[in-house]
Amino acid sequence: MFKFKIFIISILMTSKLIAEYELQDSSFGNIAVEVGVWDASLNGSISNTNTNTDIKNDLGFIDSKNITSFGMDVKNNIFWLPNIHVDYFILNSSSHSDLVNKRIDNDNFNGTTLSEITYSEINTIMYGYLQRGIFDFDLGVNIKKINLEETVKSLSGTSSVIIKGPESILILPYIALNINLDFMNTIIKAESSLLSIGDNEAKDYKLSLTYKVMRNLYLTYGSRYNSFKSQNSNKINNEKNDINLKGNYFNVKLLF
Repeated sequence: MFKFKIFIISILMTSKLIAEYELQDSSFGNIAVEVGVWDASLNGSISNTNTNTDIKNDLGFIDSKNITSFGMDVKNNIFWLPNIHVDYFILNSSSHSDLVNKRIDNDNFNGTTLSEITYSEINTIMYGYLQRGIFDFDLGVNIKKINLEETVKSLSGTSSVIIKGPESILILPYIALNINLDFMNTIIKAESSLLSIGDNEAKDYKLSLTYKVMRNLYLTYGSRYNSFKSQNSNKINNEKNDINLKGNYFNVKLLF
């Protein structure tokens, strides 16, 4: 891990950081804001030594959800400063299902339950930008903060549990490949950041196609997979969360 940190710092400190937005009009800077909609399905499970509770089949989160996301880019041409991309999304959802026997936190359920989930993430990506012809490589780190809280309660009032995700900030290696098709005003991009330590794991993958509509307006369509595994931080028993979101998204980006 120490050697990896040294490698990332050297990339950020010595590589030439080139602004992504090449503009003929110098009145524009290298700051962009974006807003998007992510049509994602919620999958995963909550498991312990006695049972495995599936998010879809047992808790009833069957339908995909439209998740709103927000982002900001800060580019620069100063060789010792990294480029920064920040994105945020939040999911609020609820469902009804029938549960029986010992389930989450070994509570006994017997009948209809209500499940409510709030899941959000802030990803702060700091990276260096290396250009090789039509190919651009981004290397850096993704500072990820996950917030998850799910309540599962019996409508009869006999059982109620709260599941929480990881409380610590995760630092993931980040790598991306850009293919610049300038003659089509188009960029194809593949991104990846992942980390696995013991029973804890976080992954984020994106594949996208961006079209430059005009000098300060970009439209992006892509696919995203986001997941994490961790121990339920709200309890002391050996209970695991395994949550993932996947689906297609559409973003609009405006450069200032």
